[in-house]
Amino acid sequence: MWTKVTSYQGRILVVDQEDWCRQFLSQVIKLMGIAEFQLAASVEEALEALEESAFDLLITDLHLPEHARLLENCRQRFPAMRFILMTPHRSQVYHWSYVEQVEVVIKPLSLDEIARKIRAAMLQKHRSKVEEDFRRLRQEAFRI
Repeated sequence: MWTKVTSYQGRILVVDQEDWCRQFLSQVIKLMGIAEFQLAASVEEALEALEESAFDLLITDLHLPEHARLLENCRQRFPAMRFILMTPHRSQVYHWSYVEQVEVVIKPLSLDEIARKIRAAMLQKHRSKVEEDFRRLRQEAFRI
């Protein structure tokens, strides 16, 4: 099984036009102990949420109308953001497998798989932040 992400509480934005999928992901995120997340039913709602707040992880469907616009906006504004992309087509996994900071899951979603991907993304984001803080502190301490 999977465990709660307790050492790092990031912010997650879930974007999917299907209510059942948003609700399923909401329940998974709650079960993992992650309190800060927001749900959006469209790219427009997601862009509004991104104007109000920063997120560490975006979970969205590759078949959402204008998903490319959403991904581009996030990449430009939040370069450290992680992505979990959902698709019913296995062929798209290969296409995205070489893109940094991106994981792909196949719909219908598996509880264990999506929880594992969320946990990995959140931990990687935390690890990157710790490494960045360490470099900054080292530079300050040694004037490198």
